[in-house]
Amino acid sequence: MSQAPPRADGRPARLWGPPPWLWVTLGLLAAQVPTLTDTLTWDAQGLGTEHGRDPAPLTALAQTLVQLLPTLFLLAGGLALVLPRVRARWVERHYGLGPAGIGAPVLDQMRGFLTDRVPSTELRVTRRRDMLARVYPGGGRTTRVGVFYPLVGLWESDREAAEAVLLHELGHIRCGEQHVAGLGSPFVALVKAWPYVFAVFCVLPVGLLLAAGNLAAHLLFAETVLVVLALPKVLLIVVGALWSAELAADRYAAGTAVRAAQWRALNALAPSRHRPLGRLYHPPVRVRLWFAARTDRPVAQLLLVLLWPVAVLVENLLDLVGGAAAVRLLGDTTAAEAMRKAVALSHEQLVSGSLWWTVLGAFAVWPLLAVPWARLWGWRGREVGGFSPAAYAGSVLLPALLLALGLLTTAPEPASDATAPTPSDSTGPAPADGGTTGATSSPSTCPSPSRPAAPRRPEGLPSFEASDTAAPTVTDDGTRSFRTVRVATVTPLSGSLGQARSVATRLAHARWSLAPDGTLTTEGGEVPVLRTTSVQGDGTRLLRGEETRTTDVSATTTWVDARLVTVGGTARLELVRAATGVTHAVVNCQEWDSTVTTAARLVVDLGEG
Repeated sequence: MSQAPPRADGRPARLWGPPPWLWVTLGLLAAQVPTLTDTLTWDAQGLGTEHGRDPAPLTALAQTLVQLLPTLFLLAGGLALVLPRVRARWVERHYGLGPAGIGAPVLDQMRGFLTDRVPSTELRVTRRRDMLARVYPGGGRTTRVGVFYPLVGLWESDREAAEAVLLHELGHIRCGEQHVAGLGSPFVALVKAWPYVFAVFCVLPVGLLLAAGNLAAHLLFAETVLVVLALPKVLLIVVGALWSAELAADRYAAGTAVRAAQWRALNALAPSRHRPLGRLYHPPVRVRLWFAARTDRPVAQLLLVLLWPVAVLVENLLDLVGGAAAVRLLGDTTAAEAMRKAVALSHEQLVSGSLWWTVLGAFAVWPLLAVPWARLWGWRGREVGGFSPAAYAGSVLLPALLLALGLLTTAPEPASDATAPTPSDSTGPAPADGGTTGATSSPSTCPSPSRPAAPRRPEGLPSFEASDTAAPTVTDDGTRSFRTVRVATVTPLSGSLGQARSVATRLAHARWSLAPDGTLTTEGGEVPVLRTTSVQGDGTRLLRGEETRTTDVSATTTWVDARLVTVGGTARLELVRAATGVTHAVVNCQEWDSTVTTAARLVVDLGEG
């Protein structure tokens, strides 16, 4: 086997290659844990009889679980990081891996081949035939290479090709990828499970709601658009990181092994037909062969380093398209207005978000940290094949240009309430939470401010229907007083989850009064006066209320449909609350119009007193 010559000074060459995108992905997912787990806590409240009667909240919860799935795998990955020996025991039990016996010539040769290059590696063997070799952690700084039975045969028939396979596995150790990828990797498990979980918990429930004609189905469908796009988003980020790691390991093997032998080894790695998702967490063999033949060319190096950032860029574009589609489905805005809103939100995320700043920071520090990072994981192998500094510097241009584009351009911030937006030079994009914004100006005269008309009720809101009803009547029972015991469920229908929670927080401290004439009023809940429209045979009341508040420049209307069920001294109040705010302002002789709509479905448990 040919060996690349060491540097003249005897020290290993500086490690030039892609930053450890798998670790960056792990960090980005970890940063989302507080927000996502908080979302799950809110959505999981009240999963009792209420969800048994109405499938829409359960469907919304299923969608939330799908979006939280990467976090669940991340938590499993975190446990695997801090408990590598536990992961090693599970992997070895699952795959039947055990220590290689002393005295077996082939296994002794493999063990010597590994330890001569990286002393901290240990060999484990199994008789399974579904793979050739994989790495996994044996401890904090110890790596184990699992050898499957076909590699033993390959070592005897084509030793150079078998050595190329082992060199590829050793290439993963330089970046500590055995702790994130390899056997027992939560990232690989995520890629395997994600499409199936998505279909069962998202597509199927919403499809059933649509088929059943559920009133909330089309509103949940807008959320489903975002969840649908979450499938390729998650796969893009994780698969991009996995592919980058695999191709970087191939590059190390290409610089160390006999080139023709590596080609034979890669052809032996063709994924099994029984693992259709294998192509997701390992690049296709043709792609790997193409890279292996061009590892010294700047173009291939540039593509290797940019593989993961390009996946992130495609994810951002999917966010843009998905946001525009969801806004279009949730309101009566035009396609152009929905796209302007999505662009405004994307601009805000680009400038103030941490994603691309993290990418740029990883590019900046990696040349300095590459060698210490490899030493951290016990790497003592020789570095081969220099990486073109020009190709690496060229790859930095992608995040730098995107951030410069965001900083040098202006866009209105997405508004979360009906406040006057910041003026701009021309028609501005709409806010990102369900409204539309536009600016017009007259070249000769300055328009006068005027109070906008009250907004119309949003279309498509769920409503409560009664079968056995009677006209509301006045009773002599006197006024009954209730207080909120808890807000059982919160389901946003339009706008953000944070806005729905804000409504829930106000309702959590409200006091209620049910008058003999069927009027329900509240203190502290910011709910309009609700008047009974019908009473069912079991005493269940259906109520409705509407209230408009105006100022010199705005008009905000709140609509509430409710169903009140009283049992003894307790009651359950189901609310569908929607609010639309319209603002008309004149700033610097420019007219601004903004429309913001939020809607939520809530279930509130009441106690008498």
